[in-house]
Amino acid sequence: MMTNCPECGATNTLCKPRFDDFLVLEFTDADYGAVHHLTVTAYMLQHSSKLTREGWLHMRGLLREFLVEDKPPQYVRRQNRDLVDSGKRKFKISSKDGLPVIQKSTWTMTILDVRAENADAYCEDVSAWARAVLEEAEQIMI
Repeated sequence: MMTNCPECGATNTLCKPRFDDFLVLEFTDADYGAVHHLTVTAYMLQHSSKLTREGWLHMRGLLREFLVEDKPPQYVRRQNRDLVDSGKRKFKISSKDGLPVIQKSTWTMTILDVRAENADAYCEDVSAWARAVLEEAEQIMI
């Protein structure tokens, strides 16, 4: 029996194994890794049960900084160093309860729409996926 992911709507709940495979690609090939910051934020926004409300809002803000404000990951990392330092942070990013923060379960694009046959196609698709996620996430009020 095929079931869809209850959070992103991807077919047959293949989103998590696909995400894990993509992380391996990104950490072993710098050409794929160029969009790592987009892969993680897009995936986490679509899988809000892994985040707290504040964590989800933080991820949405990061994706906005990357895509709209065109800030490079290194700059954002430096800019947010104290904000996300676990010893100084005033909010929790990860959730342990497994309950979704948002109720959206159908997205225009999911991780299953990303091609991985070469780095150029991969980076193009991850960027398109991240833009689609941001556009939809900005419409969600939580």
